[in-house]
Amino acid sequence: MKQGRYRLATVVLAACMSGWAPSAFAAAADAPLTIQVNGAVVETPAGIHAAGDQLMVPLRWTAEQLGATVEWEPSARAVIISRPPVMAKQKMLDSYRQGLTLQSPEKEKQMCPIPAGARQLRLPDGETRPLVLHLKQTGQGSKPKLTVSQGNDGYVIYDAAFRDGRVYVLQDWLEELFHARVQYDKTARTLSIQTPQPEAIEEQIAEIERHLVPSTPDEAVMLWGRGEQTRSGALQYAALSPELRKQLNRIPDEMNWVTGVSSPWVGPITVKEKKKLSETAFAYTVTFPEITSAGPPYPTATEQFVVERLSANGTTGWYITDMVQASPYGLFSPNAS
Repeated sequence: MKQGRYRLATVVLAACMSGWAPSAFAAAADAPLTIQVNGAVVETPAGIHAAGDQLMVPLRWTAEQLGATVEWEPSARAVIISRPPVMAKQKMLDSYRQGLTLQSPEKEKQMCPIPAGARQLRLPDGETRPLVLHLKQTGQGSKPKLTVSQGNDGYVIYDAAFRDGRVYVLQDWLEELFHARVQYDKTARTLSIQTPQPEAIEEQIAEIERHLVPSTPDEAVMLWGRGEQTRSGALQYAALSPELRKQLNRIPDEMNWVTGVSSPWVGPITVKEKKKLSETAFAYTVTFPEITSAGPPYPTATEQFVVERLSANGTTGWYITDMVQASPYGLFSPNAS
């Protein structure tokens, strides 16, 4: 796998600024605002103001506080924000959480099971509340907007504010864009921002991966399959041998560790053929329906791969060592060999 490559998040100013008058914002309380970033008090920048139950915070200042770098491209009228490397690991952790979270009993019956070693694993907490990313529409006239793209993610911020050459966004966008934990106490007039911690994320990923080492060749196949069914690139990655990971023709970081598409999606996986190559190697052919909301009949996708028993990083397990035939739903594109 290629290291050190992180897709830039591009924030594009997409509306004409001339003739636009910002709507009135709620006045801030008289008490000064205290801002803490990772527990340390920082100087409060000018221009922060209330909007509903949130604060509007300057995007450049906040990005830099969270470890990102910012560039301005006048010709394109674009703000380029390069996210810190920890964001890639955070996306990987999110992908593991997505793949290992139990679905409804009815849906689980159609899916590859969670590996036995990971069923009692305590997953890190995900989003604890719904984010409010847009204000209720008030007033008339056109608003300037920000279009945000990063990897496979795309967003449009309709409620950005532009004051004195600065761009302000709702505080919840810090959670959406940077995975920061943000809490605003209106009574105490404090804004707390907690960024993802690299050491903690690395430890959580390592703990998950220790519980995911496939103990049988079938378990390696099911781990890969569940990764495709849940669009979890991390689960698929865990099923691959170290050498095969280096041969990926799709970069997981650039995909935000998300594979496939929302429709069609991967249905129940069937092992059509399992051929013993040696005491430590098996060849598999699997099929699955490509399901859509339109209903059957569904086309059938086929994948073929070799699974071998290997020792890696001091642990022995079964891993996919050769992707003979890929589908569009995994980490390998269909032309992978």
